[in-house]
Amino acid sequence: MVIHAGFFSFGRMDVHQLREFLVNQRRVSGWTQEELAERSGVSVRTIRNLETGSNTNPRRSSVELLLNALGGAPAAPAGPTVWDTGDGSLVPAQRTRSEQDGAELAPWHGPRPLGDPLVGRETDMRHILASAQRSRLMVLTGPGGVGKTRLALAAAYRLRPLFPDGVAVAELRDCAPEHLEPVRSRTELDALTGNLTGDLGGTGRRLLVLDGAERVVRQTARLARRLLDEHPGLHLLVTSRRALAAGAAESWEVEPLRVGRPEDHGAGMPSAVELLLRRVRSSLPTLDLAPHLPQVTILCRLLDGMPLAIEIAAQRLRSLPLSTLLREETLFPLLDQVDAGALSTHRTLSESVRWSYDLLPAPHRDLLHDLVTLPDPFALDDVLAGHRGSVGSAPQLSHRLAELVDASLVQTLRQGQYRYRVHALVRHVVARARSQSAAPAGQGVEEYRALTVSAAGAAHSAA
Repeated sequence: MVIHAGFFSFGRMDVHQLREFLVNQRRVSGWTQEELAERSGVSVRTIRNLETGSNTNPRRSSVELLLNALGGAPAAPAGPTVWDTGDGSLVPAQRTRSEQDGAELAPWHGPRPLGDPLVGRETDMRHILASAQRSRLMVLTGPGGVGKTRLALAAAYRLRPLFPDGVAVAELRDCAPEHLEPVRSRTELDALTGNLTGDLGGTGRRLLVLDGAERVVRQTARLARRLLDEHPGLHLLVTSRRALAAGAAESWEVEPLRVGRPEDHGAGMPSAVELLLRRVRSSLPTLDLAPHLPQVTILCRLLDGMPLAIEIAAQRLRSLPLSTLLREETLFPLLDQVDAGALSTHRTLSESVRWSYDLLPAPHRDLLHDLVTLPDPFALDDVLAGHRGSVGSAPQLSHRLAELVDASLVQTLRQGQYRYRVHALVRHVVARARSQSAAPAGQGVEEYRALTVSAAGAAHSAA
């Protein structure tokens, strides 16, 4: 039986390979199971059963409808598409000759994507790919450790065939902070990007990724306007913890991965849990966490679904049992001792948030200290209730809260009435900063533990 235009050929159907192909080709196409069902005429239930492996004897007609629908999907991007075989190993898919030629015609300058498949980012990727074709300036925002850089590089690789002059990546985290050294930051930023755009003519088409623009956000907005005016074929993809004030920029907030609850069954594996299991399986294949999925889910909830924290926790599981990481009072201190250099531009987990905290003015820090004592989620009225009586406090507090949101230190939940929450990693950094700055000598460890327990309790009291 021929399964798909030269992709697989079987004397009899291999359901395992069919499952791999369906899952990966659907994700490459950027489709949900519901969208594939619409395009193929096959029910969502049948697709779900095929992808989970519970249907081991599918109808030939259903398989042909699915493969015909996927055959009409947008072509995979130039470059080595990576397929997940289901056992944690990665296999590069075979490319067509046109894809190979496209890869040769589109040079890449700067850091490349890691190559491992993204987990739980189908919606983000679909939005970025669509936005990049209607807007020349796309900004990804979100807290430190949420995966903006990885997502941006993966999206740039997918978009590569659209830019014959290639993709260039500029890392802005080493630029001097603009609030301390504005002249130097401007000079460094102009020089860095000038090296990557100087060869573009008036019709040149290139994608420029500006990664980590938060410390030079105003300078980046200025630069973006100038570059887009000077180079009509240039597109910009920016990652920043702060949004850019740059006119027609499209912004997309990258959120933590979905976690779910330990008691949830039949709703599919949460993406946060899937990421942790993948990372453990690739680094420690002998560790089987399948019998402990409720505890794994609890760990991912304690980490608020933050990808960097989850990946570091997976590293820690090489040497520490899962039960140790489930102790809230010691979880983040244990993770902070892991070198995150291979996963992040920051050396430790806390450093991914600490520098944002250090840049805050004193009144904003004080407000953040108050917010970590509130149970998540909280409303603006809850914030104002603790500061009544002082003249002008309401507008000032509202402004400071908005600034904390803009700095990606507070998350906004916009369903109906606006509500807010502080991620566990931010709570941990606040607790550590307070203990280091205010504790008398010899009492830092005890106060730090008390603050950590208090912050963790507030973060999960509503769960």
